[in-house]
Amino acid sequence: MNNDKKHLKVIRVKQLFCMLLLTILAATSYAAVEKRYVSDKLWLQLRTGPGSDFRILKALPSGEHLIFGEQTEDKNYTRVTTDKGLEGWVLTRFLEDEPVAKEKLIFSQRELVKVKAELDTLKQQTNTLSEEKSSLSGDHSSLIREKKALEKELKHITEISANALQLDSKNTTLTKRNKELEIQLATFTADNTRLKDNTDRTFMIIGGGLIFFGIILGLAIPAMRGGRKAASWS
Repeated sequence: MNNDKKHLKVIRVKQLFCMLLLTILAATSYAAVEKRYVSDKLWLQLRTGPGSDFRILKALPSGEHLIFGEQTEDKNYTRVTTDKGLEGWVLTRFLEDEPVAKEKLIFSQRELVKVKAELDTLKQQTNTLSEEKSSLSGDHSSLIREKKALEKELKHITEISANALQLDSKNTTLTKRNKELEIQLATFTADNTRLKDNTDRTFMIIGGGLIFFGIILGLAIPAMRGGRKAASWS
């Protein structure tokens, strides 16, 4: 206990000395060429036992992460373990439930760096999306042009199809007319053949009649001549 009181007195003397030093620095700050700042770093002694008479294992800097253990009955000392597994005793009044300002600042700086990185990522994604949007706009314009070209081609094909239907209708009509003409031609040919046959028969009859008449004349003329001679003799 005496050691603790002595230690507290030493700390109070140090605090008074620091306050005096700050006052002197504040009074002479206007005349000073270079500025200096008081460090907020505190070194906490890690001892082998709960008391100032125990051996110091290590000086722990402010913000050091410690695993909380048991406390003495008067709660002046607490058994702690460092992240590296070093175990010892420290003064309880120098322990805080939350990180010190320096650690909070470091954490905030890390978060700021993380946020900036995320912001850069979002910017890159935004640029990528903008490029994709521009590309899609170009594709959309290209599709519109292609659609118009296809519509024009479809219209042309429709017109050709309509003309083809008209031609097919005309072709059907002409085919039908051609068949009718073929039938008429066949009829005319048959009639012509029949007339030719009739003409041939007529010519044959006439020719036969002429031949028969010639034969009769051939027989009659000599007989007529013979009768005339007999009449002249008598």
